[in-house]
Amino acid sequence: MMLDPSATIHPLDQHRDPSSAALVRDLAAEVAARHGGDLSQMRRANGISNATWVGGGIAVRIAHTPVDMAREVALVRALPDAVGHPEILAEGTSEGHGWIVTREMHGQNLYEAWPTLSAAERREAIQQLWTRCQLVHEASRTLAAHVSSHGGFVPATLGDATASAERAAVALGLSSARRSRLHDLLADYFRTAPLVEHVVNHGDLALMNALWDGGVVALLDLEFAVRGPVAIDLCRLVCEACVSEEGERVDSEAADAAVGIAARQLDPSHGRVLLHGAAILDQLRDLDIFLACDSAEERAAHWRPARLLIGLLDPDGGYLAPFVR
Repeated sequence: MMLDPSATIHPLDQHRDPSSAALVRDLAAEVAARHGGDLSQMRRANGISNATWVGGGIAVRIAHTPVDMAREVALVRALPDAVGHPEILAEGTSEGHGWIVTREMHGQNLYEAWPTLSAAERREAIQQLWTRCQLVHEASRTLAAHVSSHGGFVPATLGDATASAERAAVALGLSSARRSRLHDLLADYFRTAPLVEHVVNHGDLALMNALWDGGVVALLDLEFAVRGPVAIDLCRLVCEACVSEEGERVDSEAADAAVGIAARQLDPSHGRVLLHGAAILDQLRDLDIFLACDSAEERAAHWRPARLLIGLLDPDGGYLAPFVR
């Protein structure tokens, strides 16, 4: 295969190794061609862990790193139709990189559509996003065999979470009070999680992982689906609705909708502890990405989770202020 690292770098690849980005692009081009597509005529869609191109009736998604997508494919094929996930046309692995070809759906990525939506549409989008996600939760008995109890931003053990917390504490120069609160919140999460019902969570319930066509018509990318407390999905829903691109807490109809959903869905005894802990784990995962960056430019691109984590450790709870007593 002839790689061309000098080809124009897409903004989503600007912090990736050019040769690796070129390899993924070339593999995607081969996959698209085998299914009647031309990558040069397809548009690049949003996505961080995978690269996705859409057009000509298909969407090609390929992993940036050599990983298998077989588990995700099995999960998607078991989903209730009402979740709206695009139909899988083919799946496989090329040079270790898993890929999925789905049928192209009419609509716009919700993250891309968000700035153009009215306040009322944003509120409806949050409510509809949660409704689709609930369909996954309600099918947990059928889906559980395809999903692990850890993955995405949920580590397997408290020890793994503590190690991530220590890396963050050192890198951010956290005060002893914040460091202590960080460890207490994680310990509370792992102590409490076994006490509540576990469901299959989407695991990455971001605006970027939904399609909008006058309403939310599909959930996408369940690669980080995980079994656990419903707080795993709720913490992402609240963050998406309540935090601006700059990392500031916002007041809006969408934020009110997300907070209301979380208040109704959380376990009455342990929900607030689990929501706070899950939100901490979410930001720690992004901070680990931050810490893995080599250059100041790359680190600057990942400053947001540092700000959000510090807010979550403050007395008012940052963007979780409505839930922190």
